[in-house]
This record gives sequence, C-alpha cells and structure tokens, in this order.
Amino acid sequence: MKPSSNNKEILKRSIETLKGIGEKAATSLSKYNLINIYDMIYFLPFRYEVLSHNSESDNGIISGTYESHTYINAKNGKKVLRLLFRSDDGFIAALYLSYTYSYPLPIFKEGKKYNLYGNISSNNGVLSIFHPEIIPDYDINTVRPIYHLPAGLYQSTIRKAVKEALTVGLNEVKETLPNYLLDRYNFPSIQNSLQSIHTPKTSENSKLIMSRKHPSYQRLIYEELFYLNLLLARKRKNYKELEGISFDISKEFLNRIKEIMPFKLTSAQRRVLVEIFNDMHNIRQTNRLIQGDVGSGKTIVAFISAAISVMNGYQSTIIAPTEVLAEQHYNNFVKVFGNDMIKVELITGSKTKKVKEGIKHRLLNNEIDILIGTHALLESDIVFNKLGLVVVDEQHRFGVDQRKKLIEKGSPVPDIVLMTATPIPRTLAMTLYSDLDISIIDEMPPGRIQPITEHYRESDLNKVLDKVKLLLDKKEGAFFVYPLIDESDKIDLKAATQSYEYISKYYKDKKVGLLHGRLKSDEKRSLLDDFRNGVIDVLVSTTVVEVGVDIPHATAMVIEQAERFGLSQLHQLRGRVGRSDLQSYCYLITSKDITPVGRERIKAMVQYNDGFKLAEIDLKLRGQGDLFGTKQSGGVELKYANIVEDVMMLRDANIDAKKYIEAGVDDSVIEERLRVILNGEDSYIGIG
Repeated sequence: MKPSSNNKEILKRSIETLKGIGEKAATSLSKYNLINIYDMIYFLPFRYEVLSHNSESDNGIISGTYESHTYINAKNGKKVLRLLFRSDDGFIAALYLSYTYSYPLPIFKEGKKYNLYGNISSNNGVLSIFHPEIIPDYDINTVRPIYHLPAGLYQSTIRKAVKEALTVGLNEVKETLPNYLLDRYNFPSIQNSLQSIHTPKTSENSKLIMSRKHPSYQRLIYEELFYLNLLLARKRKNYKELEGISFDISKEFLNRIKEIMPFKLTSAQRRVLVEIFNDMHNIRQTNRLIQGDVGSGKTIVAFISAAISVMNGYQSTIIAPTEVLAEQHYNNFVKVFGNDMIKVELITGSKTKKVKEGIKHRLLNNEIDILIGTHALLESDIVFNKLGLVVVDEQHRFGVDQRKKLIEKGSPVPDIVLMTATPIPRTLAMTLYSDLDISIIDEMPPGRIQPITEHYRESDLNKVLDKVKLLLDKKEGAFFVYPLIDESDKIDLKAATQSYEYISKYYKDKKVGLLHGRLKSDEKRSLLDDFRNGVIDVLVSTTVVEVGVDIPHATAMVIEQAERFGLSQLHQLRGRVGRSDLQSYCYLITSKDITPVGRERIKAMVQYNDGFKLAEIDLKLRGQGDLFGTKQSGGVELKYANIVEDVMMLRDANIDAKKYIEAGVDDSVIEERLRVILNGEDSYIGIG
C-alpha cells in the first residue's frame, strides 16, 4: 500500500536515504516490498528479544570482568580464541571461531566489566557464548525487535534504519480510522500503534504483541477487517443499485421445465430455486452464491436457472475450470433438456479454429441459447447476442477480473450465479461473502448412500486391493488417485505409472486405465468415456482436479499418500463415489512418515461426511489460507488479521462497515484510506 498523495513527500523518500541502507541493501529489501520510508515504518517485527540476565529464551546476558585470553585447539585443526571473564559465580567465556588482529581483542580492556549477550551454553564446565554481542548497561532489560530479513543484512542495520524512519516519518503517517471507531473500541492512534509495536517498553508488552492481544495490534487487526468488509458492503450496495434484467418467472415456463425433468428435486433445491427466481424477477442485478456439498445437486439448479433465462429470450453461459468438467456439464444438460427446445453448445481450448469460428458466428446470431465452456469463454471475440445469465462453477478457481470479463459481455448487465462445492463454515460465510446473497443446498438427493471411509497404512495396500476386487467382480468401478504436486514432476508420474503396472498385474482379469496431465484432451475424454461405459474397470489417476466426473457405477475411491492432500481435496475426491444407490467406499492409504496434522485430517475424514463440518476442522488445522479465492477480497491483503482466530472482531467490523454504508456519510478518513487500498482499481467494486 502506497502513501496518500496528501502526505508529505518525506514518506515517499527512498529507503536509501536512511543511514546504513545502500544500493545493494535497498535492492535486497525491495524483494520485501520495502521501497520508501512509509514501507519501512509499516515493516513490523515478527518477534522480540529481551536483553536480560534472566531471559526466558535461549539468548541471555552474562556479565563479568575481562581477565585474559588464550587459544584452544578445535577438532578441525583451527584455533578458537577464548576470552575469560570473572563473574560473581566464577568464570565465564567468550569464544570466537573467526577473529583478526583488529577484532575482537583490541576492544576489551583488562579489569573492565562487560555484558555479553548471546546463546548461553556450557563449554568445559564454563558458561560460554560464541561471538557475543556487547551490551551497554543502559540497554539491559530492554526489548529489541527482530525482523524478517533477506540474507546478508544484519538486524542492527534494520533496527537503525527503522528507528530513523520512525523519527523522520512517523508524524507524517495519517490516521486511518475515524475517531468514532477509535473511541468505540478504545484503540490507540495509528502513530502510537506503530511506535508501540516497533518499540515495546516492557517484556509484558512484547508478549501481548506476540499473542496479538496488545491494543496496538488489535487495532491493526480490526482495521484490516473493517476495510475488507467495507469493500464488500460497497460492492453489495453498488450492484443492488445496478439495473439488470427482470425475468418473467411464469407458470408456463416452470411447467415446461417440470415436464422435462427426469427426477424430482429435493426440498433444498426447490428452496434455492425460489431464491434465485426472486432475484431474477427483480430488476436489480442478481449476485448469488450457491453453496452445496459434493453431489448435492447444485448443477441442475444452475441448468434450470439458465433455461428460464433462455425462455425469456436471453442467452446464458456456464464457465467451468477444466475441460472435463465443462464437457460433463454439456453432456448432462443435453441428457436432461435435449438439444431441440434449448440450443446448447460447448467451447473449450482444444476445439479446432474452424469449430470455434462456427460457434462464434452462431452465438452472435442468437442461434446458440446456452454456451458452456472453460477459460475459452473469456476470449474477446466471444460475443453474445443477448446475454442474460452467467453461471460460474467452482467460483474460487476464477479471479475477479475473469468474472468481470464475462459480465461485460452482456448489456444490460447479466445476472450472476456462482457455485462452489468447497464449503465455507456457516459461522464465516455470511461475513466473507457479505457482498453476495447466499443459498445453501443442505440436502442430498434421495437414494444416495454415504460412502464408508477407512484408513490403511501403505503396508496394507493388498488388503485394500482385495476389498476393491470384490466390488469389481460385481461390475462396479474403482478410482485409484495419487498426489500430483506438479504435472511436470517426473517422479510423481513415475510413481503413478509403477502403481498402474502393479494394479494391472494384481487385477489380471480387469481392464485398468491410466489418466495423467500429459494426455491430450481427446485421449482423456476417450479414457473417461471408457470408464463411464464400463469398458475400463479401474482408473488410475494423477490428475486430481480432472477426476471430478460423475460415474454412478464407481463405488471405490482409493487415495494413496492421502496425507499429501488437503482436507477439502480429500472430501472432493470422496465425492466422486457415492453417486448412486450402491454402497461406496473411500480408502485412505498413508505412508509411515505421516505428520500429526496429516493424522488429524485422516481422522476427520473417517469420522465425518459433512463438508461443512470438515471445512471447520480444515480451518482450524491450516488457518485461513485463501478463503476468498483468487483476488476475491478486492484489494485488502490480510497481513495481521486471521479470520479464523479473529471471528468476533470480524463480526464487529462487518456490522460497522454495513452501518457506515447504510448511513450514507462521507468520512474523509475512511474514503482516503479506501483510495489508498484500491489504488485506482475501483472498477472491481460491484463485481461478485
């Protein structure tokens, strides 16, 4: 974040104007986004050290009078310089592995007392410190900040630079919270907060800062959350005022859809559809997020919404993150609605130029009602005749700028329906997505039987293979999934290939296929079609994302090295089975070096099938991570706040932000801060 243009030029001065920061140091610090005085003031310590004789940390002070020195032989043949000091409790030593004629001997005088600071150990029964720092008496019992630094820079250099930056620039830092909020929560000013965090007066204060409970740190946490919520609230206000399309939700349209539907919707699906229809009927733009566990039936809700748009004379588009998922949506739509009443088409990156040109021509001439695709939909020459509804599947996989490109393809602005199978805990969803209306499908389609999840060690692989064979003999299918950190990682691919060969030999009378990221699109499609049609009995895969296909007869999901997957990934994978009235199984196989966190993940998977419950556990295990998706927050980077730990303050900030927006006031402090945060990118305000 750059300083406001109203601030004095001193905050914009290069850090090279600070003593001790030359061109080389400035280049290193630029990698930490430390460019000017303002940046240095906001470069906060990550921990502290107390210069004390009775330190609670590994480092401490021992004091003594310098008496003599000697050289002792080290094991590597080199000599170590040993300085002896007499203390009240006997002798202490300073040890130097490297030394010169000018350092350190010349700085010590016999009979003078010195305070030696460093890591205290015992060397031949004598308390010793290697390469101690000499501490003046006036610094004893003071607290010093420790900063994250690039290699080659010393803490002493940065401390001096930060001290100078505070001296010359702190008074120029403008307050970033209005007085009424400072008073409401009894927060210190921004200047006092920054000063306190850089230079806590006591060890008690430093402990409070480290635990994030000091008023100065609490203020920084609240500020981030307040402006995050303010941006979300402003987005919501803007699109609520944005005139969109008022769709006719007529009984005739609904009856036509009801006649087509091959199955009965759940009560949760019907409830969510009513919420979407109410939005679509309203003249204001729809921005609704559908949350639902894996297999809960979000897609059919999106299909019906798109069909209503088409029946009103508008086009719709559905974007998915992968070709496999986009093709699945296309095939499922055609299966339900056919391709006569509603003209649906698929566009992906693997389509030939000639096919794409034909699609573009028909789309512009309104000969395509619904266009389903991947990122290919974002190309500038994909032009709709009359776009009415945009559906974004797995919305966290798309950035704000990508959604903006789709929305700009419609005029007036199209309605937006976002979908996610990555649940956000209910306690956080209403705050994190306060810019959106939220619908939750909390019911599974009838006839679905929850998968049974079991945990095995890698040494028990054959036991799992035997269990799976019983299912294969009943003409049911099985997934075997392996972690793939990087599609170019030859080691991972080799491991999967070796496992494929082993499984093929183990199931001699079964057909086994291998799916990985290097296959061409048509090869992947052919392989998945064969698996779906029962030509292949077992699918071994390294491609985690693209396993997200709907194959009802697949009843076994075997995940090897399961500890390498995140909890949400494991739950998503498990959701690939249990999609019929057949009992399904998820077998989690872990290696012997599983971590404690890995064990907790596996334990949770065995115990729970509820995605929302698992999301809560996942948050506790891994922290907030990237809950907003790609640039979802619209400009606020959470450096101090943690929405998992700070949930109560998050709620306060959410309430305060909504009140500010509803009041319609124009507080100069708040508006100035927003301009700094957005840095001119206010075009994203209003994009769901």
